[in-house]
Amino acid sequence: MIVFRWLSILGALLLAVFIGGVFYFSHRESAVWNEGAGNTDDRGMPAVFDGFVERWNRSVERELLRELAGGEQQKELLAVSRGEGDGRRLAERERSVEHIKKRLEQGDHIRVLPLEEMPSGLEWHTGMEEPEIGDPRAVKGGQVRLWINTPFPGTLRAFGPGSENFFNYSAIDNVWIPLVGLHPETFRPIPGLADRWAVSADGRTVFYHLDPEAAYSDGRPVRAEDFLLNICLRTSDAARDPFWTALFRSTFDRITVYGDSVIALTVPSPRPLLPYMACVDFHPAHPGFYHDFNALFLERYQWKAAPNTGGYMVVPGKIRQGERITLARVKSWWAKDRKYYRYSCNADQVEHVFVNLENKAIEMFRRGDLDMMNIRKPEIWEGKLELPEVHRGYMDKYSLEAGYACPPYGLYLNCSDRMLRNTDIRKGLAHAVNMGMVIDSLFRGNMRRLGSYMEGYGDLTLPLKAPEYSKKKAMEYFARAGFREMGEDGILKNERGERLCLELTFADSSHMMTNVCSIIRQEALKCGVDLKLDPLTYSVCSRKVFEKRYQAALWAWPLDTPFPRLYETFASELAYDGRGNSVGNTNNIFAVADAELDAALDAEREAPDYPALKEALHRAQKRIHDLCVWIPGWREPYTHIACWRWIRWPESPTRFCSPRLYNPLESHLYWVDDKVKKETQDARRRGIPFEERHEVIRLKDRDDPLRPSSGE
Repeated sequence: MIVFRWLSILGALLLAVFIGGVFYFSHRESAVWNEGAGNTDDRGMPAVFDGFVERWNRSVERELLRELAGGEQQKELLAVSRGEGDGRRLAERERSVEHIKKRLEQGDHIRVLPLEEMPSGLEWHTGMEEPEIGDPRAVKGGQVRLWINTPFPGTLRAFGPGSENFFNYSAIDNVWIPLVGLHPETFRPIPGLADRWAVSADGRTVFYHLDPEAAYSDGRPVRAEDFLLNICLRTSDAARDPFWTALFRSTFDRITVYGDSVIALTVPSPRPLLPYMACVDFHPAHPGFYHDFNALFLERYQWKAAPNTGGYMVVPGKIRQGERITLARVKSWWAKDRKYYRYSCNADQVEHVFVNLENKAIEMFRRGDLDMMNIRKPEIWEGKLELPEVHRGYMDKYSLEAGYACPPYGLYLNCSDRMLRNTDIRKGLAHAVNMGMVIDSLFRGNMRRLGSYMEGYGDLTLPLKAPEYSKKKAMEYFARAGFREMGEDGILKNERGERLCLELTFADSSHMMTNVCSIIRQEALKCGVDLKLDPLTYSVCSRKVFEKRYQAALWAWPLDTPFPRLYETFASELAYDGRGNSVGNTNNIFAVADAELDAALDAEREAPDYPALKEALHRAQKRIHDLCVWIPGWREPYTHIACWRWIRWPESPTRFCSPRLYNPLESHLYWVDDKVKKETQDARRRGIPFEERHEVIRLKDRDDPLRPSSGE
């Protein structure tokens, strides 16, 4: 009886603890930010949006006042200084202070006004005079299975840590329709979510009128207030993504919503292609999808794909971790019959198949388990695709001249690191990296050495020469940094006996990257520097890089078109906070903070026309080169596509896509020809060949429509 009584008491205690724990954690989840999980207001907006506009405006005002005080202080210091270049810096600081004052005088950063208060007399544009995009022969239907040789994404979230990955960029970001798009051949604005737009007389404000039929993939209409919700979510503490707070505050002088249908974005100064450039990062957020957004956002939404405005949607039930993600065509897509979109997003399903091993992928391709391969490695293209299926014409090969803005492969250096904050060490390391040997031996001479961080932008790219591999020059720079004595192991030491040793982080997603880093390490040893290799999975590597816990990293990411946006990668405010602490999870993974570079970046963002933009970008590229925060790697002169012959492409001057696109598959203009597929499969079974096809598509030289003619 005594034992039974104690067991009963113990059971009651355990039950009480369990119930208390359940109550605590459920209460914690529902009470975060004093909101109820799943609560929405009478307009269907998440509870977190309640009071956001007022909170945001107060926050922006405080930040502007802080910047004003700091700017005035710097003006006083520069006014009495006699340093080289201080006169120019003083003038730039005075302009910055005046701009801050004007922003404070204008009042609220975000305004929500009735439609009746929208200015009259605006000249509206529709962009409907541009040529069709795609091919009228395109048919809907079928399945396309793509080989993806980048690592499986760590999340499907659109923002927050880990969201900057190649899959999200190509399969999610490029599916969303912006407010205003850019025609892939004429590079002029075309309608997107907005069916018309107007620019104010001073060239600083763009008014976007939402297409009344614009909707998310689940059919919910897009409203102007959804764009403010997007700002609310991305800048919240729960998102842990400070990049967006800095971007929205600095990119727009004012954001105004008029009723449910008009959005006005005001930028600091006129810019080329303003209707497109102003809205590049300005998207809506689906209110219902984010109805329970709170401090548990990162975990709760890790593998949820938000409803979007484009023609494809991630299928939740077809996500196989580490293996494949399927996009399904939105059958009721609101833009499916619109002029610029009706021949895109043709396949019913696009299955992204993640396979790191090239040999395995090629065998899957031969079996018909893959329909298409985008191939970047010359040893695969030149050797492993010498297949019977190619020679007998069942598979087609295309080589497209790479006229696009290429990902800047190279070594990214963390300037917040104790050793790498020394410019001489960075410059010495640049001369100790034998990228020429990597290109000649591993890439068989098929790659080209980069010079500028932003190549592929025509005359916006400043022709720069990469640092040569030179033991003599490397050791001269290392000596300036105090590393003069050679140790018995061949590694330089300083007077404290500290070895010149750095960690080289990279994603070991393929043997090729491991071999690249091995060559870099062996050649650097000859220059007295020890590069310890740090191979990681892509997700771990990405997290380490974005959190700025690395020293040097072999890295690359896609650049924006039609213009690069260097501010987002190199601005000081995205590297350190007001107290000088390093800020993680921003695109300034270099942790570089340089006043001269900041001035060039400000000039880039405020450039009113193409010549001013060109001058600012040239200044920025030269400064990036001089600071040596990035050691140039390589780029491909061609991109290659291999596909079964039933995958069809548009007959157009650019054939696959805009020459400014990095990946031809991003155009979503291909389609499956079921008749050709049946014909090919029957012929293969019967051993009947077709003509072998390898088409080399060279982009014709033409005037860049983004550059003014000599008569302008």
